[in-house]
Amino acid sequence: MMPSHDTAGRRPTRRRFLEQVGRTAIAAGMAASLTGAAPAAEPRKLEPGRVATRLLGKTGLRVSEIGFGGHSWSYARVPDGGKLRIPTLDEAMRMISLGLDLGVNFFDSCTPKEEHTVPGEVVKRLKKRNQVIVSARLCHKMKGVPNDRQEIFRWVDERLGLWQTDWFDLFMVTNTENDTPQSGYWDMSYAIEAIDKLKKQGKIRFAGFGCHFTAEKYFEAFEKYGRAFDVCSVPYNIRHRAAEEIIPAAKRAGLGMVTIKPFARGALLADRDPARDAGLARDMVAFVLENPLIDVCICGVHTDAHVKENFSASWTPLSPAARQRLDRVAAQTARWHPAWLERGWC
Repeated sequence: MMPSHDTAGRRPTRRRFLEQVGRTAIAAGMAASLTGAAPAAEPRKLEPGRVATRLLGKTGLRVSEIGFGGHSWSYARVPDGGKLRIPTLDEAMRMISLGLDLGVNFFDSCTPKEEHTVPGEVVKRLKKRNQVIVSARLCHKMKGVPNDRQEIFRWVDERLGLWQTDWFDLFMVTNTENDTPQSGYWDMSYAIEAIDKLKKQGKIRFAGFGCHFTAEKYFEAFEKYGRAFDVCSVPYNIRHRAAEEIIPAAKRAGLGMVTIKPFARGALLADRDPARDAGLARDMVAFVLENPLIDVCICGVHTDAHVKENFSASWTPLSPAARQRLDRVAAQTARWHPAWLERGWC
């Protein structure tokens, strides 16, 4: 079990939280820090057959630079060459075992329950919980009302049960792409109160956020709430690159960086020819990893072959020909793309 946090002392009030994550952050120079230089990244070591590791921001966690995305287990939500892939538990056992053998230790899970139950059961059977980093995302509208806290408490308890674990290494509050136009920028203060209590209870170790905002809204979040979080998450791939504005600012705010959607939910791989486009998924992940400020790129895998190909991006630098192919793919319009990414949101 993860050591529990010290619960001694009086629980901070809401007013004190607002002072800590709002005025104190600004007074400490958070806004000024966003205009400075991003911290230097550690040198990357490439070892064939082994996924490299990076430090996840200020958490001190050493994580594999590629991680299992929750869409690996979210059955009917992920297109696989135009078809739907439903991995069995035995298949998941093989895929996860292969990933672990390659050095992968980061698991991300979001809304669908399969994203928690499938890897949770496999990790339990393999007795590897203390060797992996589990990240859980709550797609939660931070409404700025007291009930935000109870919604987070209920969700964390439920998903810990699905994962069959006592703690999450990383808990992230996020939204869906449909929330941003209607709700605008959210008030994170009550969510931060809930996160602080969960940390004291030992249910989560670190916290982050990732929302479908414009770059400007991310900058605002860093300034107002950056000190309350440890990690930030944004979509990033060869076609959708608004994150290139956000990532340096997140690093200047002291946040770890987890990127999602290297294949744009499969859109960038739709209608591809397996022979002609061999290695394309690997190259898309390798493109993301070229950014030294990114700590983890999570991606969906649906077969043993996907595991071997996608994670090999860690030791397979892009060739000139691969770069040209990625440029061509990025310029093309597939049958569909996530609408918010096409509109320049992250």
